[in-house]
Amino acid sequence: MSNIVKIKVDDARLRAVLKGLSPQMNERVRKTGARRAMTPFLKTLRSLWRNAAFRGKPTHRRAIASATRLDIRRNGSGPTAPLSLRMGVYYGRKGGARAGRRQRVWHLLENGFNHHAGGRVAGRRISTTFATSNIGKIGDAIVLETLAAAKSVLKA
Repeated sequence: MSNIVKIKVDDARLRAVLKGLSPQMNERVRKTGARRAMTPFLKTLRSLWRNAAFRGKPTHRRAIASATRLDIRRNGSGPTAPLSLRMGVYYGRKGGARAGRRQRVWHLLENGFNHHAGGRVAGRRISTTFATSNIGKIGDAIVLETLAAAKSVLKA
């Protein structure tokens, strides 16, 4: 099962503004805009996991929330290459000290599993549902925040 949701942001105004910037400034503005746009969505996803209704103590859900991170990288060579944004749960030590490796049950809670006593335990699909339902809002936010970042750079 794949939990990847891809968004391609293509806006004429944004392309026109970014074309006037140097390649290094173009990359910096795009990364800044994407980071600013994704931060509220990251906080919302963390709160969804923190407040999810499951049986038992919330230890793993708190670990999943604290291990949820945002990663923005170039997807290719050169500063004008498209950006790849990944928002999700990081496993192992990369999840951070507060997760304490207890976030490693995320894939079971998200996608479900076959129980040893027979029968299938359904996954909650919290992260996937959140991403697919907010895909338009995320794209619009990235465009607006990138334009705002470019505007502040062009003023200086």
